[in-house]
Order: sequence, then structure tokens, then C-alpha cells
Amino acid sequence: MSDFITSLGDFDPNALYACPLGGQAEIGLTLWLFIHHGQILIVDAGASYPANELPGVDLFLPNSNFLEANEDKIVALILTNGHEEHCGAVSYLLNHVKVPRVMAPRFVATLIKDNVYDLYGLDLKTLPAIEEIETRRDYSVGAFNLEWIDSNNAIADACALKIATTAGTVIYTSSFKYDQTPVDGKLLDVGRLAAIGDAGVDLLISDSVNIEAGGYTPSEKSVAHKFDELARECSGRLIVVAPATNTHRLRLLFEAAQAGGRRVILMGDTLHKIAVAAAMTGHLTLDPKLTAALEEMPKMADRQVMVIASSIEADPISVLEQLAYGEHPSLTLKGGDTVVFSSDVMPGQARHMGYILDQLLERNVKAVWGARQGVHVSKHAAKEELKLILSTVKPSYFIPAIGEGRHITQHGDMALDVGLDQTQIYTLANGDVFELDGFATVRGVIESQPVLFNREQGERVTTASVNERRALSLEGVVTIGLSITAGGEIASGPTLECGASGFLRSSEWLALEAELDGIIREAVRSKNDLARAEGKKSNMELLGITDGLASMRSAIRESVVKTLRSRLSAKPTVQVLLSRAEK
Repeated sequence: MSDFITSLGDFDPNALYACPLGGQAEIGLTLWLFIHHGQILIVDAGASYPANELPGVDLFLPNSNFLEANEDKIVALILTNGHEEHCGAVSYLLNHVKVPRVMAPRFVATLIKDNVYDLYGLDLKTLPAIEEIETRRDYSVGAFNLEWIDSNNAIADACALKIATTAGTVIYTSSFKYDQTPVDGKLLDVGRLAAIGDAGVDLLISDSVNIEAGGYTPSEKSVAHKFDELARECSGRLIVVAPATNTHRLRLLFEAAQAGGRRVILMGDTLHKIAVAAAMTGHLTLDPKLTAALEEMPKMADRQVMVIASSIEADPISVLEQLAYGEHPSLTLKGGDTVVFSSDVMPGQARHMGYILDQLLERNVKAVWGARQGVHVSKHAAKEELKLILSTVKPSYFIPAIGEGRHITQHGDMALDVGLDQTQIYTLANGDVFELDGFATVRGVIESQPVLFNREQGERVTTASVNERRALSLEGVVTIGLSITAGGEIASGPTLECGASGFLRSSEWLALEAELDGIIREAVRSKNDLARAEGKKSNMELLGITDGLASMRSAIRESVVKTLRSRLSAKPTVQVLLSRAEK
């Protein structure tokens, strides 16, 4: 098999292959390929959200090049839960690849049908019908026999998955935790996992995100008491910022509002869609007497208001920041409000969160946030729960998945404590192809570099454009405008516009700004002198109008760039807008 795989001709049809195209060494973007007998099964299609240092990028989406090249071999897209990191890229995938079947638990299917994660405005009539599955039932999909298994998470109808083939059996946990008092009463089906484990599991692929937390992840119900207390005791408006996809927490907040005599106002399109989907599938009761529209809030007493707000993105800290700095388009905080941040503070965001809390304090707004203050618990299994899965399933081989690099490494190390040896543990990177055929090995790589997506531009965001935006945000931009005659004389300008850079405040810039006019004129003069040395009147006569303008533009830019770097040690983007003047 070649190192870089593009065709199914490189695969042994009798072996089973598993390959992650996202979700390894990152949180989100979860997508797995399973390949057997020349057929491809896709499991999950998640998106992820980039860090702040990638300006202009709204989403990371999975690379579909391999799937597009082999789409006639795809038998189905299988979904396990409704979080963005597992199905946020479904519309992207269906926009690029023909998939004959899409299968999902009822709530997940409802989210897709209701276009919760639609990026393109797809016509659902042109897409494959989404089949709603039942747990503990066998489904035959090409060369694969599938069974969804009840699981726990922060979202309704989360499932693990059994994939059985003639080459071996796989358990894929998806994102999960072992909640012994689940909000919806649906327990992780440990009995079924144990029975499958007793029959023999060749490969376990298991969630790693919360490996650094010892013990067990607290039940989602553990936050109910704090929500009830806040709903009853806060004298002002209660504003809760939380992930939109946490349907169990949404249910607890509705119950707290009812007990505390408050009405719920939902803010955010995604949150509205998810609440409606939860109501349609029986996971939430939307009593008209308990809900209110945003326009009704001015007529309500503060003591009667509970606002639940989220964003279109997975990390709702963006909404919290808008509220703290008075930039939210629909809601302005006031003294006496209580703001609850019912979510994780993502890695690298601790300092950012500190600034937000300071800003809320200045507004005389009380802030309650995080697990320590009882308003958040993780949706992922902690260390002892991960041990339980390993000891229950008893796999021959193990791939820690779904998590950043340290999570996957630590999960692999933990498996040694459960009794596996190093030859049974595979810590894959995105694109690695794991082969199972009586023995296991890694065979080559599939292209997996993510697609950069901007909500306005679509998929036209490139690495080059990101680098340019980053440079603009860090160093600023200098724009020079002038027009020039065919004889080489400056007819108007030069004008100078500068922005978004720290050097604009320096005294050195104020002195240099006055000199740049002469530097630009000297660049024009020098180009024309070179033309005259060859017997022409001007640079434009020497090279022609189009080439002459391009040559002059380059000369001006080069002079200004060299001056800024030598005098200010600055590297702004310099653009020259040069036009030909009429006689």
C-alpha cells in the first residue's frame, strides 16, 4: 500500500480499516471512515471552531477529497449524537459527496431535517431521506452490520455504535459519560456493552476529552439545585449563557424557571431550533405560559425574567463577551442582573474570561460561572468511567479518540493500567489508516487537512488569505493612491491612508508621514530616469501603459516598505492604487 492513499484499490478487501479525518489532537471535527470489502461507511461529520489567531475563518470542516474520489463506494453516513463536533458538517458533506443513506437517532435526525447545521440552504428534497434508527436493533448496511447503543451525554438520544464485519467487531463510544441519574432517565447501556465485550470486540474507539478529570463526571442533574436557587432568589433578571446543544440543561433551566415564577426568553437562532426539535421529540415541554418573546421583556418585572442565550458557535463565550461590553444586538445588561455562564472555559480562554468578569463587575452585574459555582458539568466521561468502558468491552485493540493530543496520549497510557499492553494501543493522528486483519497495523495516510470556511465567503478561505488577515490585524495596512500621466508626471496625489497598527501612535511615524510624499515622488522620478537612459520619455512609454503602471506600482511599494522597515521596524501591508491620468 502506498504511503498516501487516494483509491480503494490500495485496500485489502478482506481487512477492516478505520481512519479518522478529524477529531484527533483537536476537539471537534469528528469524522471516521470504516472501509471493508471495497465499501466506505462514514461515522459522524463534525465541525470545529478555530482560535482567534485565524481571522476570517468561522469553521473548520472535514476534508472530503478522498470521499469525493471514491463516492461510488460510500454506503452510508451514520450519526451518533447531535453536537456540532459530531454533525455540524453534515450539510457540507452532503453538498460535496453523494451519500445513499443517512441514519441517525430520532433527535439527531430531527436536527438535520430542521436545518440546524445547514451551511448552504440545501433543499432537503434533493437529499437522501434520513432514517431514524432504534437502539438495540441490527441494521445491515452493505458489508457492515450496525447497532446503536443507548449512551449518556448532555444532549438527547446520544448513542454509541457497534460495527460488525467479517474482519472484526468495533465499538465506537462517540462522546459519552456514565450519568447514573440522567435527566431523561436513559442510562448508558452497560449491560449491552458487556454482552458485546463477552462475545469479543476487536477494536474500541473511545472518547478521551475528560481524561484529566479523576473519578466520575458529575450527573447533569447536579446543577439543578443551583439553577433552582438562582431562579428563586435573584431579585433581578436571570441571564444564562450556555451551549445551544445541551438539551438536558435546557430542560433543567425550564423547570427552574417554572419553580421560580419566571418566564423563559430564548435568544439565538440555533437555540430556538434545538429547543423546537427537543419539544418535537419529547425531550422538552414548551408551555406557552412559560415562554415569552424578547419584545415582551420591557413589560415584565425583572424578577419574572429568565433569558437563555447561546451563539451559533460551540463556545458561547462570544455571547458573554458581547453582553459584558454592551455590544449584544438584542440585550443590554443593567445593574441588578445576574449572569450565569453555564459552560466550560475553553483552553487558552482563561485570561479572556477574567477580562469579561471584570467588565461585568463594573456594570454592577453578578456573575456565576463554571463547575466550582455549581452551574456546569462536563458532557464527557472522566477517568474512572473510561476505565469502566475498557474493562467492560475488553478490546483486542484500542484507539483513544476525540480529544487534544495530551488527552489521547494520557488515555493510551491509562489503558496500560487496565491490562492492555503497548502493542494493543494505537494513538492515531488525523488521516492515519488503521488496518485490522487478524493483527493490527497502521497502513498509510489519507488526506485530512481541514477545509477553512467563512459564513459569507463559503469555502474560498485559503491559508494565504488567513495569513494576510493575520498580518493586517497585527501590523496594519498602508494604502497609497495617485494617478500618473503617460509622460510620467504625477497628476494627483499621492494620498496616504493608514489603519489598524500600533506604530500610528508613535512620534517617529508622525515625522516619517510627512517625508513619505517625497519618497513616493522620488520612486516615480527614478523609474522615469531609467526609461530616459534607454531613450524613452517615461517608464510608461518604455514598457507600455499596462506594464508601465505595474512596474511603477512595484517601485513605489518597494520604496515605502523599505522605509517603514528601516525607520519604524514595522511590516504593515502596503498597497498602491495607481491609475493613468487623462491628458
